[in-house]
Amino acid sequence: MGVRSKISKEVDRLVDYYLKNYRKMVFIPIIFVIFFASFIGYYYHVHGEVVNEGISLAGGTNIIISTNQSVSPTLIASSLGTQLSQAVSVNVVRAPFSNAVTGYSITVGKNVNTTVLKTDLSNILKIPINAKDSSINFVSATLAQNSIYSSLILLGIAFVLVAAVSLFYFRSAWQAFSNVVSIISDIINIVGVLDIMGFTFSTASIAGILMIMGYSADRNIILATNILKREEASMRYRLVRTIKTSLTMDAAALVTFIILFIGTTNSTLHEIAIILIIGVIFDDFTVWILNGSTQLYGLGYKETEKV
Repeated sequence: MGVRSKISKEVDRLVDYYLKNYRKMVFIPIIFVIFFASFIGYYYHVHGEVVNEGISLAGGTNIIISTNQSVSPTLIASSLGTQLSQAVSVNVVRAPFSNAVTGYSITVGKNVNTTVLKTDLSNILKIPINAKDSSINFVSATLAQNSIYSSLILLGIAFVLVAAVSLFYFRSAWQAFSNVVSIISDIINIVGVLDIMGFTFSTASIAGILMIMGYSADRNIILATNILKREEASMRYRLVRTIKTSLTMDAAALVTFIILFIGTTNSTLHEIAIILIIGVIFDDFTVWILNGSTQLYGLGYKETEKV
């Protein structure tokens, strides 16, 4: 039996199990959401913010230094933090498709004298730092706050549009509600995982989340169309066909995002790739189990019906 036939057979078995147990399975994504929402609340209680805000969201100074010298990021952060009397974060910049060190990205949360910053780093790294081998970016606190407000407005508009399109197309408030809840669950899961990882958020993170919202909305609409709009054959047949399409989308998306994650040295693309990979993985739970189960429940589907 070929790989394609095996996958097809497993999908058939999965759909059969799902149709018989969708009411019970809905608790799986709910548990995920409760867990990650609780951790986000804990993170806010401890740190006073929902996420670890990077320079573009909180303001501050970032310096990128090009060097092939290998120095512990922890040593740089602790030494520079002691000299500047503030928190410092350090990320290692590596060459594409290898672990070769090409430099360091160092972020200081507050405004500092750039000359002092370069001097301190030069002493720590034991190398001269000049304009050719370094670049400095500064973001004011006011500009950072404006970025946060703009990002929140964009997220709000995106939710409204998703709900409006769902309501217009399906003529069902239940479907629109289910679609939005599914996407909100995705975002909670992503933020929770990234908080656990100690991930630093920036405006690029908002872009990644908006991309996942679009991806999730597309899959939710495909699923809802097959459940609510189409009437040919049985529910089982329609779900089998839909999940095969969805798995193909997942495979293509994950391969693309993983290549982007491994192959880029650009911090913005790297950040977006991480969010997209996590989002695609959790989207399977929120779309198929949470939203799918909600749709079937709304239809009053019973496992005793012909599948």
